[in-house]
Amino acid sequence: MKRFCAAILLLVIGQFSFAGNGESSRVLVHTLNYLSQDYAGAVKDGKIISQSEFKEMNEFGETAIQELKELAPTWTPADSSNISAMVYQLDSLIKQHAPFETVSALCIKTRDKVIAASGLKITPTVYPSIANGKIVFKTECVKCHGAEGFGDGAEGVGLNPPPRNLHDEDKMRVLSPFFVFNTVRLGVEGTGMKSHPMLEDNEVWDVAFYVLSLRYGQFKNDPYLKEDATKALLDSLTVDTVSTTSDEDFLKAYNITDSTKAKLLLAAIRLNQPKHHSNDFITTAIKYLDGAMDLYNQGKFTEAYQLSTLAYLEGIEPIEMQLKSNDPQLMSQLEQQMHFLSQMMNAHKPAAEVSDSLMAAKTSIGVAAKLIDKKEYSFWLALLMAMSILLREGLEAFLVIMVILSILKASDLKGATIWVHGGWILAILAGCVIWMVSGHLIGNQVEHMELMEGVISLFAVFMLLYVGFWLHGKSEIGKWKEYVGNKMKGAIKNESMIGLGSLSFFVVFREVFESVLFLSALNIEAAGKQSNAIVLGVIIAFVIVIVLAALLLQFSAKLPIPKLFKVSSIVMSILAVILAGKGVHSLQETGWSPIHSFPVMRLELIGVFPTLETCLAQGVILLILVFVWNATGLIKKKAK
Repeated sequence: MKRFCAAILLLVIGQFSFAGNGESSRVLVHTLNYLSQDYAGAVKDGKIISQSEFKEMNEFGETAIQELKELAPTWTPADSSNISAMVYQLDSLIKQHAPFETVSALCIKTRDKVIAASGLKITPTVYPSIANGKIVFKTECVKCHGAEGFGDGAEGVGLNPPPRNLHDEDKMRVLSPFFVFNTVRLGVEGTGMKSHPMLEDNEVWDVAFYVLSLRYGQFKNDPYLKEDATKALLDSLTVDTVSTTSDEDFLKAYNITDSTKAKLLLAAIRLNQPKHHSNDFITTAIKYLDGAMDLYNQGKFTEAYQLSTLAYLEGIEPIEMQLKSNDPQLMSQLEQQMHFLSQMMNAHKPAAEVSDSLMAAKTSIGVAAKLIDKKEYSFWLALLMAMSILLREGLEAFLVIMVILSILKASDLKGATIWVHGGWILAILAGCVIWMVSGHLIGNQVEHMELMEGVISLFAVFMLLYVGFWLHGKSEIGKWKEYVGNKMKGAIKNESMIGLGSLSFFVVFREVFESVLFLSALNIEAAGKQSNAIVLGVIIAFVIVIVLAALLLQFSAKLPIPKLFKVSSIVMSILAVILAGKGVHSLQETGWSPIHSFPVMRLELIGVFPTLETCLAQGVILLILVFVWNATGLIKKKAK
């Protein structure tokens, strides 16, 4: 990775002259954007309404001509001729005090032509982060614009013009994030608004989206933002649309005139933070590579080279850890292919050779996409795993409850059974609440899905080991009866009905809590795609447990409890080994664990990955299991 970035840096330095042209294109677009908005403050009905504003507009027109002279030679003859005519016409219209609508329309038309001719990147590759934008704003903008963006910062006092009030409805509703991006990136000549060349593009996009969200903070918890219709509307909007459209244009597009509805719609759009998935970056990489090849075929070699490097930096690098943890060799191969492709484009190799190199890279990207897209959990596998989890937990809980009821019956305390039933029913209801809450929390933290999966899986490993050893230790019927009997003595002795209810509650709640833990891990591992299978598995298991509980009441003497517990402890041990590998793998995908390649076959269903760390984790768990099982066996032999 370091070698690849170093090579990119050297190549970018070699292209410095083009980078200058790229910035000139952005400056010209920025100038045209300003003219399209601010001309309204200089001229009205063919008359100058502000001499200072009109002077500034004339300066902008002349600046556009100067920028045009620098850029025109870099465009095709047709683009150069068309854009030159439009820019000179614009300068003439300004000097003639032309109507705002005429000047604004020509500005926008000219701007779009410049963007197309220059191949200027005007949208972010992934959806910007408002939270990160707030951090950038606090470090770079607060000193002039103030903590909340009202233009009241300490260093803004005395500036002429004063810093913009970012809550000014009339001025802000006509700005798009792209407009704000250019303002932050380039600054505004003749004002206190300085350029920010040291910020990365993604940081500038983040702060641009944050700035346009400031006016809608009070609506972030409004129920409208959570309605299905609102979510459907937001899903239909691409990042390209949101980043290049002003609030005013959104309202025109949706034909909304009611002020309350307008505010809520714009709040939903400007506060929206779509969840990022790994395949979003894969899509970005493919899009950039296709665009790079199109430019290369047009003879735009430098632009093609830049897009090819962006394909790696913005499409592959963000998921580098995830790819490396799944297949280190594939990640190394893909890095080399992307580097080689960029070198070929920079060296102006024949288009056929470049195309072959690009197709090889796309093939590897396709393999990577399948690798990180979790599809290993089929409907039936998820159902069986959910069913096995709840069967084990449910059987343990109901066995305890049945024994409690039997002891009550033998102790002639039949009236206490209602408290026992009330306890386990309340525990199940509490478990349902925990399941719903955990699902909500997981849904809201999907961007940390892999980290949550790793933590939950590893915690589940320790719980599985504990429960498995506990079952193994209780696999003799005498120890089982002794365990339950000791728990009952105190409650029966004091005839405490609340104590019996509490015992029933906590016995079942412990199993319910473990079930929620394991089912949550399973749901995350299946990427939320098999929720129906998990629910169906839970229902089937619940029915089976009820049937077995009924049979236990009738044939308790014949039920092979020791064998049942031994089988359950073996199942728990196997599941612990699987989750150990999956848990460490998830931490590797987030960068929380180192990654070293290990020559084993990747078998994700049983938690085996080609990395040293995952294999070591599973090996340690296996050693613990073998040691404890052997030690327990020796203890039992000595006891006999």
